[in-house]
Amino acid sequence: MPEEILRFTAEHLDACAHLFISVFNRERWQLETARMRLSEMLNTPDFVGFVLFRQELLGFVVGCSEQLENGKHFKLKEICVRTDSHGLLIATKLLHHLESTLAMMNVKLIYLQTMESGHIHAVLDDNWLPKEFANNFELTPM
Repeated sequence: MPEEILRFTAEHLDACAHLFISVFNRERWQLETARMRLSEMLNTPDFVGFVLFRQELLGFVVGCSEQLENGKHFKLKEICVRTDSHGLLIATKLLHHLESTLAMMNVKLIYLQTMESGHIHAVLDDNWLPKEFANNFELTPM
Protein backbone atom coordinates (compact mmCIF):
# COMPACT_ATOMS: atom_id res chain seq x y z
CA MET A 1 0.00 0.00 0.00
CA PRO A 2 1.35 3.46 -0.84
CA GLU A 3 2.24 6.05 1.75
CA GLU A 4 -0.16 8.88 2.29
CA ILE A 5 0.48 12.18 4.06
CA LEU A 6 -2.71 13.85 5.27
CA ARG A 7 -3.49 17.00 7.17
CA PHE A 8 -3.82 16.21 10.90
CA THR A 9 -7.50 16.45 11.88
CA ALA A 10 -9.68 15.53 14.85
CA GLU A 11 -10.27 12.08 13.35
CA HIS A 12 -6.55 11.33 13.88
CA LEU A 13 -6.50 12.24 17.59
CA ASP A 14 -6.97 8.75 19.04
CA ALA A 15 -4.45 7.01 16.80
CA CYS A 16 -1.90 9.80 17.34
CA ALA A 17 -2.44 9.76 21.12
CA HIS A 18 -1.74 6.00 21.18
CA LEU A 19 1.40 6.51 19.08
CA PHE A 20 2.49 9.40 21.30
CA ILE A 21 2.25 7.22 24.41
CA SER A 22 4.13 4.33 22.83
CA VAL A 23 6.97 6.60 21.70
CA PHE A 24 7.25 9.05 24.61
CA ASN A 25 7.02 6.79 27.65
CA ARG A 26 4.04 4.71 28.56
CA GLU A 27 4.44 5.30 32.31
CA ARG A 28 4.46 9.10 32.13
CA TRP A 29 1.54 9.61 29.75
CA GLN A 30 -2.06 8.45 29.97
CA LEU A 31 -4.21 8.17 26.84
CA GLU A 32 -6.56 10.97 27.89
CA THR A 33 -3.75 13.43 28.71
CA ALA A 34 -1.93 12.64 25.44
CA ARG A 35 -5.19 13.09 23.53
CA MET A 36 -5.88 16.35 25.37
CA ARG A 37 -2.38 17.68 24.55
CA LEU A 38 -2.83 16.90 20.85
CA SER A 39 -6.38 18.28 20.85
CA GLU A 40 -5.18 21.55 22.40
CA MET A 41 -2.55 21.85 19.68
CA LEU A 42 -5.10 21.07 16.97
CA ASN A 43 -7.33 23.87 18.26
CA THR A 44 -4.51 26.42 18.44
CA PRO A 45 -4.75 29.28 15.94
CA ASP A 46 -2.38 28.75 12.99
CA PHE A 47 -2.04 25.02 13.74
CA VAL A 48 -0.31 22.94 11.08
CA GLY A 49 0.04 19.19 11.35
CA PHE A 50 0.40 16.11 9.19
CA VAL A 51 0.09 12.36 9.64
CA LEU A 52 1.78 9.69 7.54
CA PHE A 53 0.01 6.41 6.87
CA ARG A 54 1.14 3.23 5.16
CA GLN A 55 -1.81 0.95 5.95
CA GLU A 56 -1.54 2.30 9.52
CA LEU A 57 -0.26 5.41 11.25
CA LEU A 58 3.54 5.57 11.16
CA GLY A 59 4.12 9.13 12.34
CA PHE A 60 2.91 12.67 12.76
CA VAL A 61 4.25 16.20 13.05
CA VAL A 62 2.40 19.13 14.66
CA GLY A 63 2.99 22.74 15.61
CA CYS A 64 1.80 26.28 15.03
CA SER A 65 3.01 29.43 13.36
CA GLU A 66 3.33 32.73 15.13
CA GLN A 67 4.08 36.23 13.99
CA LEU A 68 7.29 37.78 15.30
CA GLU A 69 8.95 41.09 14.45
CA ASN A 70 10.97 39.59 11.61
CA GLY A 71 8.26 37.42 10.06
CA LYS A 72 6.35 34.24 10.72
CA HIS A 73 8.04 31.48 12.70
CA PHE A 74 6.84 27.92 13.20
CA LYS A 75 7.12 26.20 16.55
CA LEU A 76 7.43 22.48 15.93
CA LYS A 77 5.70 21.06 19.00
CA GLU A 78 5.91 17.32 18.35
CA ILE A 79 7.38 14.93 15.85
CA CYS A 80 6.49 11.35 16.57
CA VAL A 81 7.46 8.23 14.59
CA ARG A 82 6.75 4.60 15.40
CA THR A 83 9.91 3.15 16.87
CA ASP A 84 9.77 0.13 14.56
CA SER A 85 9.65 2.49 11.55
CA HIS A 86 12.99 4.20 12.11
CA GLY A 87 15.12 3.94 9.00
CA LEU A 88 12.09 4.31 6.68
CA LEU A 89 12.62 8.08 6.45
CA ILE A 90 9.19 8.76 7.96
CA ALA A 91 10.41 11.84 9.85
CA THR A 92 12.20 13.09 6.74
CA LYS A 93 9.08 12.75 4.61
CA LEU A 94 6.89 14.47 7.19
CA LEU A 95 9.35 17.32 7.67
CA HIS A 96 9.83 17.87 3.94
CA HIS A 97 6.05 18.04 3.54
CA LEU A 98 5.83 20.43 6.49
CA GLU A 99 8.61 22.61 5.05
CA SER A 100 6.85 22.85 1.68
CA THR A 101 3.59 23.86 3.35
CA LEU A 102 5.28 26.42 5.58
CA ALA A 103 7.15 27.93 2.63
CA MET A 104 3.78 28.64 0.99
CA MET A 105 2.74 30.34 4.25
CA ASN A 106 5.87 32.55 4.15
CA VAL A 107 7.26 31.05 7.37
CA LYS A 108 10.86 32.23 7.84
CA LEU A 109 12.06 29.91 10.61
CA ILE A 110 11.17 26.52 12.09
CA TYR A 111 12.24 25.81 15.64
CA LEU A 112 11.97 22.91 18.03
CA GLN A 113 12.58 23.07 21.75
CA THR A 114 13.55 19.74 23.26
CA MET A 115 15.18 18.60 26.44
CA GLU A 116 16.02 15.17 25.03
CA SER A 117 18.41 15.84 22.15
CA GLY A 118 19.33 12.17 21.92
CA HIS A 119 15.71 11.34 21.16
CA ILE A 120 15.38 13.92 18.41
CA HIS A 121 18.52 12.65 16.69
CA ALA A 122 17.18 9.09 16.88
CA VAL A 123 13.96 10.22 15.14
CA LEU A 124 15.47 12.58 12.58
CA ASP A 125 17.25 10.90 9.72
CA ASP A 126 20.57 12.29 8.52
CA ASN A 127 18.76 13.20 5.29
CA TRP A 128 16.80 15.87 7.14
CA LEU A 129 18.99 18.13 9.11
CA PRO A 130 18.18 21.69 8.18
CA LYS A 131 20.88 23.60 6.37
CA GLU A 132 21.08 26.07 9.22
CA PHE A 133 20.38 23.66 12.07
CA ALA A 134 21.94 24.95 15.27
CA ASN A 135 21.63 24.62 19.00
CA ASN A 136 20.73 27.79 20.79
CA PHE A 137 22.18 27.79 24.26
CA GLU A 138 20.85 31.29 25.02
CA LEU A 139 17.35 30.06 25.91
CA THR A 140 16.63 30.07 29.61
CA PRO A 141 13.88 27.74 30.85
CA MET A 142 11.90 29.17 33.74
